[in-house]
Amino acid sequence: MHRRLSALLVVAALAGACRKDGTGTAPPVPISTETFKDTVGEIQIDVGYRAQSGREVEIVVNMKAIGIDEMDKIVLDVTVEGFVLVAGEPEWSGFVAPRQPIRHQVGFKLLDENEHGELLVTVRRSKDSELLYERRLPFVADGDRLAPES
Repeated sequence: MHRRLSALLVVAALAGACRKDGTGTAPPVPISTETFKDTVGEIQIDVGYRAQSGREVEIVVNMKAIGIDEMDKIVLDVTVEGFVLVAGEPEWSGFVAPRQPIRHQVGFKLLDENEHGELLVTVRRSKDSELLYERRLPFVADGDRLAPES
């Protein structure tokens, strides 16, 4: 019994070691890392993407508070041109508390009739809609996959 348990633990450890970020998927390709603050706090935002087959792309946004203060409530929004939503929600709103990072993922598919499309990631302060972050992400079809447009 002890040998079987040990063997199962070894197999589980090896399976876990094969994962790249704990989710079984490759880490996102980084696009942008920026910090911004308001009068109360400061956060860092990391934006990346994962190209999927079938002309799909997943946008991954990681947000974490810097320091011990929480910023005012923010609204993250991903708007599209030439894409259709396939997974997740294009909008997130809330607080980014210290030691409680936020990861937001959303998937899109390029429309069949398009060879390129654009995603726009924005972050605004909720109370007055002040724009804190904006990044345009143009993508172009490269066969069955998408690549950032240069």
